[in-house]
Amino acid sequence: MNLKLLSLPLALLALGLALPAQALTDKETERLAEYQRFAGEPVGEMPFWRLQSYEAFGTEAVVVWTAVNTAWLIKVLPPCTDLPWAKTVGLSSTSHKVSAKFDHVIAGKDRCTISSIQPIDYKALRDARKGQGAEKKGG
Repeated sequence: MNLKLLSLPLALLALGLALPAQALTDKETERLAEYQRFAGEPVGEMPFWRLQSYEAFGTEAVVVWTAVNTAWLIKVLPPCTDLPWAKTVGLSSTSHKVSAKFDHVIAGKDRCTISSIQPIDYKALRDARKGQGAEKKGG
Protein backbone atom coordinates (compact mmCIF):
# COMPACT_ATOMS: atom_id res chain seq x y z
CA MET A 1 0.00 0.00 0.00
CA ASN A 2 1.20 3.50 -0.80
CA LEU A 3 2.38 5.25 2.39
CA LYS A 4 1.35 8.70 1.06
CA LEU A 5 -2.24 7.55 0.62
CA LEU A 6 -2.29 6.22 4.17
CA SER A 7 -0.82 9.38 5.70
CA LEU A 8 -3.41 11.74 4.16
CA PRO A 9 -6.41 10.22 6.02
CA LEU A 10 -4.38 10.19 9.24
CA ALA A 11 -3.51 13.86 8.79
CA LEU A 12 -7.17 14.73 8.15
CA LEU A 13 -8.21 12.76 11.23
CA ALA A 14 -5.65 14.59 13.36
CA LEU A 15 -6.88 17.94 12.01
CA GLY A 16 -10.49 17.00 12.74
CA LEU A 17 -9.62 16.10 16.32
CA ALA A 18 -7.73 19.35 16.84
CA LEU A 19 -10.44 21.68 15.48
CA PRO A 20 -12.98 21.42 18.33
CA ALA A 21 -10.47 22.84 20.82
CA GLN A 22 -10.90 26.34 19.46
CA ALA A 23 -8.25 28.75 20.64
CA LEU A 24 -9.25 32.17 21.90
CA THR A 25 -8.33 35.25 19.92
CA ASP A 26 -6.08 37.81 21.62
CA LYS A 27 -9.09 40.08 22.19
CA GLU A 28 -11.10 37.23 23.76
CA THR A 29 -8.15 36.31 25.98
CA GLU A 30 -7.90 39.93 27.17
CA ARG A 31 -11.65 40.18 27.84
CA LEU A 32 -11.73 36.88 29.73
CA ALA A 33 -8.74 37.97 31.84
CA GLU A 34 -10.56 41.23 32.61
CA TYR A 35 -13.66 39.36 33.78
CA GLN A 36 -11.50 36.99 35.83
CA ARG A 37 -9.84 39.96 37.60
CA PHE A 38 -13.26 41.13 38.80
CA ALA A 39 -14.68 37.66 39.53
CA GLY A 40 -15.22 36.67 43.14
CA GLU A 41 -14.67 33.30 44.73
CA PRO A 42 -16.62 30.39 43.24
CA VAL A 43 -20.12 29.91 44.64
CA GLY A 44 -22.25 26.77 44.71
CA GLU A 45 -25.25 28.37 43.03
CA MET A 46 -26.62 31.58 41.59
CA PRO A 47 -30.16 32.99 41.42
CA PHE A 48 -31.63 32.74 37.94
CA TRP A 49 -34.84 34.19 36.56
CA ARG A 50 -33.80 35.00 33.01
CA LEU A 51 -30.75 35.30 30.80
CA GLN A 52 -30.36 38.81 29.40
CA SER A 53 -27.15 38.32 27.43
CA TYR A 54 -23.95 36.32 27.28
CA GLU A 55 -20.41 36.30 25.93
CA ALA A 56 -18.76 32.95 25.18
CA PHE A 57 -15.04 32.37 25.55
CA GLY A 58 -13.96 29.32 23.58
CA THR A 59 -15.22 25.94 24.69
CA GLU A 60 -14.77 26.32 28.44
CA ALA A 61 -16.19 29.63 29.72
CA VAL A 62 -19.12 31.99 29.31
CA VAL A 63 -20.09 35.24 31.03
CA VAL A 64 -23.84 35.60 31.49
CA TRP A 65 -25.86 38.64 32.53
CA THR A 66 -28.99 37.87 34.53
CA ALA A 67 -29.80 41.56 35.08
CA VAL A 68 -28.41 44.83 33.74
CA ASN A 69 -25.53 44.97 36.24
CA THR A 70 -25.41 41.33 37.35
CA ALA A 71 -22.85 39.14 35.59
CA TRP A 72 -21.50 35.66 36.31
CA LEU A 73 -18.42 33.86 35.01
CA ILE A 74 -19.40 30.25 34.34
CA LYS A 75 -16.82 27.61 33.48
CA VAL A 76 -17.91 24.31 31.96
CA LEU A 77 -16.38 20.87 31.74
CA PRO A 78 -15.13 19.88 28.29
CA PRO A 79 -16.19 18.96 25.75
CA CYS A 80 -18.48 21.89 24.99
CA THR A 81 -17.65 22.21 21.32
CA ASP A 82 -20.79 24.12 20.28
CA LEU A 83 -20.26 26.94 22.81
CA PRO A 84 -18.13 29.22 20.59
CA TRP A 85 -20.49 28.78 17.63
CA ALA A 86 -23.92 28.78 19.29
CA LYS A 87 -26.33 31.53 18.23
CA THR A 88 -27.89 31.42 21.70
CA VAL A 89 -27.14 29.72 24.99
CA GLY A 90 -29.37 28.68 27.83
CA LEU A 91 -28.99 27.57 31.42
CA SER A 92 -30.73 24.70 33.15
CA SER A 93 -32.07 25.55 36.61
CA THR A 94 -34.15 24.25 39.48
CA SER A 95 -36.39 26.56 41.52
CA HIS A 96 -34.76 29.63 39.93
CA LYS A 97 -31.25 28.56 40.94
CA VAL A 98 -28.35 27.41 38.76
CA SER A 99 -26.01 25.03 40.59
CA ALA A 100 -22.39 24.23 39.83
CA LYS A 101 -21.71 20.55 39.11
CA PHE A 102 -25.45 19.87 38.65
CA ASP A 103 -26.81 22.30 36.04
CA HIS A 104 -25.76 22.86 32.45
CA VAL A 105 -25.03 25.50 29.85
CA ILE A 106 -27.01 24.55 26.76
CA ALA A 107 -25.20 25.55 23.57
CA GLY A 108 -26.32 24.11 20.25
CA LYS A 109 -26.48 20.34 20.67
CA ASP A 110 -24.29 20.39 23.80
CA ARG A 111 -25.41 20.21 27.43
CA CYS A 112 -22.23 21.36 29.15
CA THR A 113 -21.88 20.59 32.85
CA ILE A 114 -21.09 23.71 34.89
CA SER A 115 -17.83 23.25 36.79
CA SER A 116 -17.80 26.64 38.56
CA ILE A 117 -19.82 29.84 38.99
CA GLN A 118 -18.21 33.13 40.02
CA PRO A 119 -20.00 36.44 40.58
CA ILE A 120 -18.45 39.35 38.71
CA ASP A 121 -18.22 42.73 40.41
CA TYR A 122 -19.62 44.40 37.32
CA LYS A 123 -19.83 47.87 38.87
CA ALA A 124 -16.09 47.77 39.69
CA LEU A 125 -15.34 46.46 36.19
CA ARG A 126 -17.34 49.29 34.60
CA ASP A 127 -15.61 51.87 36.83
CA ALA A 128 -12.21 50.47 35.82
CA ARG A 129 -13.17 50.65 32.14
CA LYS A 130 -14.27 54.28 32.59
CA GLY A 131 -10.97 55.06 34.33
CA GLN A 132 -9.01 53.52 31.45
CA GLY A 133 -11.04 55.55 28.96
CA ALA A 134 -10.30 58.78 30.87
CA GLU A 135 -6.57 57.91 30.98
CA LYS A 136 -6.49 57.35 27.20
CA LYS A 137 -8.24 60.70 26.58
CA GLY A 138 -5.99 62.57 29.00
CA GLY A 139 -2.75 60.84 27.99
